[in-house]
Amino acid sequence: MPDLLFGEAAGTTAFAPVVQPLPGAKTDEPLFDAVATPNDSGTRYGRVLFAGVLAAYFAITLYAWLQLGAWPMAAYSLIVLAFAVWSMYADARRRRQAERIRIWPDRTLLERIDGSGRQSASEWQTAWLRLAVVPGGAGGPELRLTSHGRSETVGAFLTGSERLDLAKALARHIGRATAAR
Repeated sequence: MPDLLFGEAAGTTAFAPVVQPLPGAKTDEPLFDAVATPNDSGTRYGRVLFAGVLAAYFAITLYAWLQLGAWPMAAYSLIVLAFAVWSMYADARRRRQAERIRIWPDRTLLERIDGSGRQSASEWQTAWLRLAVVPGGAGGPELRLTSHGRSETVGAFLTGSERLDLAKALARHIGRATAAR
């Protein structure tokens, strides 16, 4: 069921391409199911096109600098190219991140994929789970799930307003799940 505050992502059940289900995980339908991913306005075709144009530009300028005998500028062009390739690689790592939060009356499951593609999961007892919205600096508030001495930050790659929307949805569904017990 879609969540009105957090959008269609809160009602999604198609998370299989991002995070595989845990072995032995219960398959009953959660009260809340949200997938959070970093913002990405580009497409695969656009990124390939950008890389091609960038490579052609650097090949032409490198050839021109070498023909003019300006080898220091050619070296500088290679340094700039290395930085551009590094930034494209870092963007690919950022886009790989994902978090999935599912809430049942008896448990809450937080599954993560980091930039390296490593998967991790943590399970919490919903009745004891607390959501803290910690005021932050320029990046906006920080969302923390806490219970029994454990604490984890959720949605660090989201914008401040997206984190607040997620906090409202989580608070409502954690309260609803606790009341359903």
